Parts: sequence; structure tokens; C-alpha cells
Amino acid sequence: MATSETRVPLRTPLLRGDRRLRIALVGMPNAGKSTLFNAVSSTAPHTGRLAGTQRAYGECLVQIGFDEASLIELPSIGSLHHPGEDDRAALKYLLWGDERPPISLHEPDGPPAPFAPPDLIVQVVDATALESHLELTLELSQLGRPMVIALNMMDEAWDKGLHINVKALEKLLGMPVVPTVALMGQGISQLFTTAVAAVRAAACPLPQPASRHISDSLQPLSLALNRPEIQAAFRVPHALLLMQFASGDAYFQDELQQHFPQMLPQLEQLRSEAAGKLPRPLDEELHADRHHRAATLFEASTRMGAPHEGRGWRYWLDELFLHPQWGLIGSLAVFAAVLFVVFEISGWIDSMTTARLTEALADWQPHSTAGVVARAVADGLIGLVGIVVPYMIPLVMLLVTLEEAGLMHRIAFVVDRGFHQIGLHGGVAVPFLLGLGCNVPAISGAAKATSGRERVIA
Repeated sequence: MATSETRVPLRTPLLRGDRRLRIALVGMPNAGKSTLFNAVSSTAPHTGRLAGTQRAYGECLVQIGFDEASLIELPSIGSLHHPGEDDRAALKYLLWGDERPPISLHEPDGPPAPFAPPDLIVQVVDATALESHLELTLELSQLGRPMVIALNMMDEAWDKGLHINVKALEKLLGMPVVPTVALMGQGISQLFTTAVAAVRAAACPLPQPASRHISDSLQPLSLALNRPEIQAAFRVPHALLLMQFASGDAYFQDELQQHFPQMLPQLEQLRSEAAGKLPRPLDEELHADRHHRAATLFEASTRMGAPHEGRGWRYWLDELFLHPQWGLIGSLAVFAAVLFVVFEISGWIDSMTTARLTEALADWQPHSTAGVVARAVADGLIGLVGIVVPYMIPLVMLLVTLEEAGLMHRIAFVVDRGFHQIGLHGGVAVPFLLGLGCNVPAISGAAKATSGRERVIA
């Protein structure tokens, strides 16, 4: 008999172990970056501090299909231009990681973080304040690394009538854009799948140059900075170095003073000449131009409409089961429903099946060998019926119904926060429910869903 086979292509090499990805999670304050990190973090994420600052980073391991990634949550970043010390530490990690360039070897604090620079940057963007966040996107795109935008809080944008054309925004930025609602766990799986694909494709963002009049005025300065010895010393993309020096960034200015003092007067003269060709001071012109380009991107990909009305039943499931507070109450209600099925409905079915069969055979007391064997077989069948029919079948049917309705993965996401306190993930919620009917499949399910320390706890 011919059998049909389904083959899934395996992307190689697998990004696991020493080859696993490093993904930097960045974003402006209140974009939902920490919410997304907490939603995917392991039960014991590693934390530390970036060198030269008191602000902490978090690191956890994320499983993405057959691939793995170290997810590093960096402190919030306001801007890469004229950054404060805290933002500068994050910028240094994004540029160099623990691979210090020649210009920073004299710094006493050492590398900003004890691990290599990221293979990919995920910027978490507040969809309700897209225009201001796109300014940071334009700055991050100069780092020369693959990027993915997590367009977060899409539910709030929907409620406000903000229509964002994700495909248009992807095309304009030249990088993937994934809608997410981190608080409810929506879009997170697609986000990391897209991130792995972007790294494999080595897809860096499209160049986002300054406006023509600024680029023309900076052309002589760009040529002067584009020297092999300067590139080798800084090890940063030329476009970023040009923008940082042109805007008067103190860090890059000081490093040029220390390492290339003979070139600095000429570079400062070219910067002054570029500023003289513009209607405003160069730093103000660069900021205004970046704001204008972000506004143009926003207008080209977004339109305002009336707040959305009329939600489907899945929306209300999300509102109940994925809410930080109400979700726990809804999950407890599902557990209570399962207990009701096990102890009330299953008890009634048991009384109508097993109890009656037992009563019917109560007077059968065989004396022959064949009769005793037959009675033993009958008792075994009654015991099997007593377990499967009243308890297992209703419970399994209920769990299948909850799974098909989309409730189980919502419950798993909500209870994940609580299960982290005992060292488990929300994925063990299903074995827990199954254990109310029979411990054997529950233990098997917990063993399959966990490993190591988590398996012992489960």
C-alpha cells in the first residue's frame, strides 16, 4: 500500500549551541520591550550591568523551531545622536559587543557586555506613537546589522482607528515588520521566525541617507573621514561615523582628538564649511531632517480612520484570557469547569455505566475454571470502562474543544507568569488539566514538554 509523506525542508546549518543567534532587543521607553522579553524569557533569565552604567540588561535562551537564540534585552534607548552615558553603553554593545575596537582599548571599564555583538536587532515600536519611534529606526539602520521591527501595541492602534500598512512600511524601510501585541503574546512566534530568516538572508535595512541638500554639503567631510586608518580604528559603518561627527557627538570627537590629532583640524574645518551651506546649525538641520523623514515614512504607511467597532468572539476571548488580571480569573474558571466535569458529570456517567454493570454481575459467582476466567475478564472490562468512559473520554473531549476554540494557548500564556515562580513554563498547563482525569498521560505529557530541572518540578 502506498503511503503519503510530508517532508519539511530543514534549513542548515542549524543555529544552535555555539552557533546560536544573538538578538538584541532595543526600543524607546514604554514601547513594550520588557513585556516582550518577559513573555519569552526562560524561568531563570541572566541579568547583568553594562560597563560604565548602572542600567541592567537581561539575557535568556529562546527556542525557535530547531534553532536557538540568545535574546539580550538592552536598556531603553532614546536616541543614538548625542546619547547620554546610559544610551552610549547600549550603542557600544550594538557596535562592538566584547570585541573592543582600537579606539576604546584605553577605556578603564572594559567591553560594555561580556558577549559578542548581536547578529540581529529587534526594535520594539509603539504602534500608537509610530512617527517618533521611526526616528530611532532611522538611526539604528545606520549600524549595518539585520533588523526586524516588532510593531507592538497593535490592539491599541486598532482601537484608536490607526491603520498601518505593514507591507508598505516594510518596503519603505527595507526590513521586516511584524505586528505584535506583546502583552497578549500575539505575533511573538512570527517575530522570531522572521528574525531567523532575516539573519540567514543577511538582509540589512535599506540605506536611509539624509536629504539631498545635507548629503551634498557633507560630501567633502565624508570623503575626508573615509580613510582606511579611521575605519580600522573605529570599526563602525561610515554613514554612522559621518553622522555622529557631523552632529558634534562628544565621544567620537574626543576619540578623533586622541587618535588622529593631525586630522582633526581639517575635519572640523570641513564640518564648519558644511554648516555654512545650510540654513540652520548643522546639528539642528540633521535633527530636523531626521524628523521630517520619519514623518514622511509615517504618512506614507499610515492613515487615520474611525475607531474600530464590532469585534469577533476571538477578540473577546483575548480580552478576557490574555488580560493581566482578568486572564487569571478566566483561567481559574476553566480549571473549575474541568473539575466540575471530572467530579460531577463523570460521576454521573460512572453511576449510569460502571455501577450498573457491577450490579448486574454481582450475583454471578462462578465455580468452574472457565467461569472464574470469564468473570475475571468481565471485571477487567468493567474496570477499563469505568476509567475510560466516565472520566477520560469527557475530559479529553473537553480539552480538545478548549484547544480548538483557542483557549488552551491563551491559558498557557497567562499562567506562564505564575508558573515562572516555581520554575516552570505555562506549557505544562495542559498536562496539569489532564492529570485531573488520569495521572499516567499527565506525567507522560509533562515529561515530553519539559527537560532537566523543569521536568523534575513538573
